[in-house]
Amino acid sequence: MRLIYGALVVISFGVLTSGRTSERLKVKLPHGGSLVGRYLTSFSGRGILAFLGVPYAKPPVGELRFKAPQPFEAWNGERLAIIDAPLCTQRDPYRRDDVISGVEDCLQLNVYVPERITSEGPLPVMVFFHGGGWQCGSGTRGFYGPDFLLEHDVIYIGANFRLGPLGFLSTEQEDCPGNNGLKDQNLVLQWIQKNIASFGGDPDLVTVFGESAGGASGTYHMMSPLSKGLFHRVISQSGVNLDSWAQPTHKGVARKRSVQLGEMLNCDQGRDGRFREMLNCLRKVSAEDVTKAFYGFFEWDTDPMIPFPPVVEPDLPGAFITKHPRDEYEPHALGLPWMTGLTLDEGALKSASLINVPELRASLNQHWDRALPLSLNYDHHEDLHRQEITEAINKFYFNDRKLVKETEQNLTNLYSDAWFLAGMDEYLRIRLTESNSVAGSVGPTYVYLFAQRTAASFTEIFEGGKEKYYGVCHAEELQFLFPIAKDLFVTAIPTPEELQVRKVITKLWVNFARSGNPTSSNGDGDFLPDWPTADGFPLTYLRIGSPADGEPLFAVESGFFEERSAFWRRLRAHHPSEGSVKDEL
Repeated sequence: MRLIYGALVVISFGVLTSGRTSERLKVKLPHGGSLVGRYLTSFSGRGILAFLGVPYAKPPVGELRFKAPQPFEAWNGERLAIIDAPLCTQRDPYRRDDVISGVEDCLQLNVYVPERITSEGPLPVMVFFHGGGWQCGSGTRGFYGPDFLLEHDVIYIGANFRLGPLGFLSTEQEDCPGNNGLKDQNLVLQWIQKNIASFGGDPDLVTVFGESAGGASGTYHMMSPLSKGLFHRVISQSGVNLDSWAQPTHKGVARKRSVQLGEMLNCDQGRDGRFREMLNCLRKVSAEDVTKAFYGFFEWDTDPMIPFPPVVEPDLPGAFITKHPRDEYEPHALGLPWMTGLTLDEGALKSASLINVPELRASLNQHWDRALPLSLNYDHHEDLHRQEITEAINKFYFNDRKLVKETEQNLTNLYSDAWFLAGMDEYLRIRLTESNSVAGSVGPTYVYLFAQRTAASFTEIFEGGKEKYYGVCHAEELQFLFPIAKDLFVTAIPTPEELQVRKVITKLWVNFARSGNPTSSNGDGDFLPDWPTADGFPLTYLRIGSPADGEPLFAVESGFFEERSAFWRRLRAHHPSEGSVKDEL
């Protein structure tokens, strides 16, 4: 039985000064040990009680590498929680550099609590799983701080999880079934259930939200039996588990790549099927070398983009998923409130560099028939089928001209659709139509299109340069939820329109976490746009931001890139090989 809310939070006014710590910055956990946090402030100066670098799992090193996480053991007395969690070992292919950063002992989380709570009762909890293709990124304050979200009465948690081969290596058998990075996230959700009441949070009101691979992670938790009952809402920003890059690898691919990784690192026992010996050998290789090696899986440019995605595991105890997302309809998950959406020009994540870097532009046109299947994730098809898909794409997007100046936006649209739109459309159709026959009632579904042009763009990071504008790029909405821009784009000054979008979008997200309805009123009188649910097709969605001068900042619209979605539904490029597509196109 939960104790009275006010008695659960062991904190009082003050800051860490001169070796003296205010009682408000101390929280006693159910196992008996305590955390001592630090004091921060939100964007407007509202007080935040921050508990940083809280371990939720044992360090996944030595014998625990390539294994499911184990809960961190209880401690006695006080434990300082004032230093940000470290990055997990990673290499960032989106920046196209050789830097290896982070450490293997990284399974920590940050908890942010409002100092003065204006609402009654325990607070809703929002836990963020970051993007980065399950190969880079972090849930740390340095990446995703609380400055904007903690303007509201909500507890926000940012969490790390293992990345790249350290988090997603799979031999497709019992010795290393895979998905350890997702199992790390599951342990975060378990930690929240056990501990969040001590911070004043409601364990029965937990929202999982994330962007890109983090958004896809949310939909994986919706289908995982391990995560059932651990959360109550999901926000999937620019990512679902049916996106081509997020889908489980085809059978045999993960095992083949595990053998290839072993051979790269002089652990070639997997070649003979001795996977246990291979894994023991790989456990002796430095985390940096294991992470560095995944660049060896790229066959053209930085593609396939994610060499180590989630996998369908053998049906064994502790499995995260044992079926493909396309084949799994979980009534409990489909009944949850769900929000999803895209940015206007998602594909600039990839197209900016292909357009801007002359060598990449030339390589794409020269290796068109090889590059597109690899880059757009349909290289699993037989040669003839693969070529038919390439020809259909070239005709639909480029009028058979490939990449020239006049088709640069078309290239962005192609990546937007192949990497993000097609998967979201398929997922929504399963949720809103096909699932009704097997799942019954479907929870409220909200869809958005983020279209606000920003003073700074992520395409600057993705090798697009500062001289050209490529559109509202993938990840662009993140700088309205988190203070990313102040670190990444120090010369950018937000416009009044951007500040208004920031104010509204944070309230929409928090309202959804609180009630399952993003436009539910909290009585403060601030403006919120109408946002009806999406109940069928054509999709009804909220456009957030103005794509052009003179257009309103917020508008309800109908039909989400209908023609482009229909093309990919007919193409079925990311489904198992089915023979010729000529009859469909």
